[in-house]
Amino acid sequence: MRNVRRSWITLLLFALFLLEGTVLPWLTPSDWQEKALVSPHLVLVAILYTSLYTNRHLALAYGIGFGLLQDFAYYGPMIGTNSFAMGLSAYMIGLLMRRTPIRIVMSLFGIAWGVFGYECIRYGLYRLFQLTSVPFEWSLLHEMLPSLLIDLLFALAVYVPARKWLERLDDEEKESAEE
Repeated sequence: MRNVRRSWITLLLFALFLLEGTVLPWLTPSDWQEKALVSPHLVLVAILYTSLYTNRHLALAYGIGFGLLQDFAYYGPMIGTNSFAMGLSAYMIGLLMRRTPIRIVMSLFGIAWGVFGYECIRYGLYRLFQLTSVPFEWSLLHEMLPSLLIDLLFALAVYVPARKWLERLDDEEKESAEE
């Protein structure tokens, strides 16, 4: 049963990966691209939901895998940045929220912190290796916060189906482990 669950989650993440890289850039209004650099992270939001409602170790593996896939497919200056940032933020959110009863507000709060942590880690690594010279304040206002807003809107839109689906898959895995 565990392999079936992972197969469905992997398939969903891959579909979001394709949607994020092909369709969403066309749907983003041109006015937004002139004033802010909006880049939605649908895969990251789904991985954070996986971390919150199933297993942080599984989310870490998905974060590393799909982050590396994003490094190869979309972001060229440095391999491993997205992989490290996505895996670390997913694991940390799962670790920080593991004892908290997760309702909608806490879920969105955790996702907001996870996306913000992901963005800050990426910025810090690019700044450390001198791939960007943009000040943090400009990046925060023109890149991080607009992307965070879009990610939170997506997280809010898929909250109910994501939670029900992931909790059902987690319950099925626990039942099969008991047998």
